[in-house]
Amino acid sequence: MDALKGERKDLVPVSAVTQVGTVEAMEKAGAHWPAAHSDPEQMVELGTSLYKLAGLETARIPFCLTVQAEALGCKINMGTMDRQPSVEEPPATTPEELPSDFLSKGRIPAVIKATELMKQHPDLPKIVGMEGPYTLAGHVVGIENLMRMMIRKRDFVVKIVDLCTKANIEYAKALLDAGAEVVVPCDPSASPELLSPKDFASIVKPKLKELAGAITKRGGIGVLHICGGVQKIIKDMAETGFDALSIEEKVDIASAKELVGSRPVLVGNISAAKVLLTGTPEQVKQECIKAINSGIDVLAPGCGIAPRTKLENIRALVSAVV
Repeated sequence: MDALKGERKDLVPVSAVTQVGTVEAMEKAGAHWPAAHSDPEQMVELGTSLYKLAGLETARIPFCLTVQAEALGCKINMGTMDRQPSVEEPPATTPEELPSDFLSKGRIPAVIKATELMKQHPDLPKIVGMEGPYTLAGHVVGIENLMRMMIRKRDFVVKIVDLCTKANIEYAKALLDAGAEVVVPCDPSASPELLSPKDFASIVKPKLKELAGAITKRGGIGVLHICGGVQKIIKDMAETGFDALSIEEKVDIASAKELVGSRPVLVGNISAAKVLLTGTPEQVKQECIKAINSGIDVLAPGCGIAPRTKLENIRALVSAVV
């Protein structure tokens, strides 16, 4: 928590602000997907499992980016024990305004209840993730449709992203009131690999600013995660007002530090796929040492941990520091 606030200590903390459910942890904790996506007790058990089993300093829920999408009417495939939920279809009709009972729909009540239950772990940072505004907009209208609308119906895109930002803000407030300490909007669809930096600056950045301000005003810490090589937008990301930026291995830490300065702090950037999933413990340690020497503020997976990641590699992530 100190590191996320910019109060860096001598020891770099090791955590995870993205997806933390693994099959090996599910088996040992007795909390399995897909049940753990909807059951608050199992959600907390799995969300704290990597602390208990590997020493990762985190209590992080939920395990997908479909909770708000479901509440807004999207059809969700709940996945399997090693596959996360995904959006199958957008709503039959696009909402023109946020439903008054949005927070009571789908799995949102379960996530809020699980957030309350995380108070049973007072020594762990209570981290809750959500879809970012542009990614949620892609769920609501269909990501391919959203891409086309950026060319032909930009005013409509602005309207939908604004609606989704309002959903983000209301949800973030409810999570913080329930006991969340860190809120992590994950906005992979806003990556430069899908959205031009110019469009990010004009359409997404102002809405992320609103969301960051709402989180800060409620007393929370905000961490913004965007996938991919975000070098072209990292300065804009920094100017949104989030306390920290979660980055993948495609981002050079030293260069990013030059662009953003000491705030926001940087979280990451150990490859979830190439190192944690398919690498050896020794390779994990080497990548960690490289990240620490480059100035990472919080050592963490650069993206969601793959469900088949071995616990020994998560332990190597922790042992690289301690």
